[in-house]
Amino acid sequence: MNLPLSNHQKLITSFEIAEKEARHLHYSWNQLFKHRNVDLEWVEHLEDNPDEGVVLEAFVSRFSRLQDHIAGRLIPIWLESLAEQPSSQIENLNKAEKLGVVESAEAWLTARQIRNYLVHEYLQDPKSMLEALQLTREASLSFFAVYNALREYTIKALPNLAPSLPAKL
Repeated sequence: MNLPLSNHQKLITSFEIAEKEARHLHYSWNQLFKHRNVDLEWVEHLEDNPDEGVVLEAFVSRFSRLQDHIAGRLIPIWLESLAEQPSSQIENLNKAEKLGVVESAEAWLTARQIRNYLVHEYLQDPKSMLEALQLTREASLSFFAVYNALREYTIKALPNLAPSLPAKL
């Protein structure tokens, strides 16, 4: 029998998932941006290099998964744990911005649009794709920062949860 988890256990579990997804994204980020010269020529030759396409697909997938989890699951549960009423995703992001854990709700939504571009218009325009990849490179780092800020805020607000939370990224 599965008993419903307490809000604090849901929060801990959500942090555990986010930390795991962040580690996977970090690995893909390194594979793409540290081990390759992602420039216009690289993008233009993706169709000729399926192995490079696999690296790109893994990065975009992991980028999407972490962004979706943080905004769609972690932040709402985090807000509930702080006795806040979660609402729509944009309102939750705005609350998180006001509380200082998200630098910019607008930048978060822009990253989502870029992610959608990478998923749905893959290789239509190499120059636009390169620009989108450069933006997701930076957005990934902001996702890691949001995870860390959520974790730090949680430790200050709910210090009894500190030993149960996964490590800082």
